[in-house]
Amino acid sequence: MTKKVFIYGINPVLETLAHDSERISQIYYLEKNNNPRIKNIIKEANQKDLPVSHVSKEMLEEISSTKKNQGIVAEIYQRNLFDSKTAIAYLSDINDPVVLILDDLDDPRNIGACFRTANAVKVDMVVLSKNRVSLESPIISKVSSGASELTNTAIVSNLSQFIDRLKDIGFWICGTTGDSTTDFKTIDYTQSTAIIMGSEAKGMRRLTEKKCDHVVSIPINGEVDSLNVSVSCGVILYEVVRQRQSI
Repeated sequence: MTKKVFIYGINPVLETLAHDSERISQIYYLEKNNNPRIKNIIKEANQKDLPVSHVSKEMLEEISSTKKNQGIVAEIYQRNLFDSKTAIAYLSDINDPVVLILDDLDDPRNIGACFRTANAVKVDMVVLSKNRVSLESPIISKVSSGASELTNTAIVSNLSQFIDRLKDIGFWICGTTGDSTTDFKTIDYTQSTAIIMGSEAKGMRRLTEKKCDHVVSIPINGEVDSLNVSVSCGVILYEVVRQRQSI
């Protein structure tokens, strides 16, 4: 791991410190900071012999590229990501894995929220399209409360071909759209399953949808006609968990 990126916010830094501290190169925190949670982070970092520096508000904003950094930033080594080949090899060795595919999502806040849910329900891998979004965006780590740094992630150059490879190893592919008449609760998610969430504006791409074994929707009974993609992601993933826990 040679490339470094910045993450900011108390929860992202705390989660990385607790679960992946060897990736931390340096921690910066706001001088004259009285936040007890930040003090605990600094104390733990010192116990682990990690470099810690107190800096000015202006420098912290420059490092994090935001004023909303909660007074703490960590420079970390970027984790190793899966590509198509290594992802398939990894998933082939897991019994009935669950994969979340984000098809052309480009809003880092929605991506971060999806990562947070995926990690909470122990999804085996999150898959994104190459060149669509940069995981270096600190917003993703901040919104995900650090989950994006702790979740197996694959970046694939050809999502359609990757879906074909998933099918080759026994996956069922379930896409989501507001136009489907199939209720998401009617599908069996207890076997190897890939859930696909489409982009905020356009949904799944047509070629992606053609690869799906099922295309489902979440019934909506109120005045609004759709849910935010990260909310929909959470609803469906928790149905996956519910079914698997009832086996």
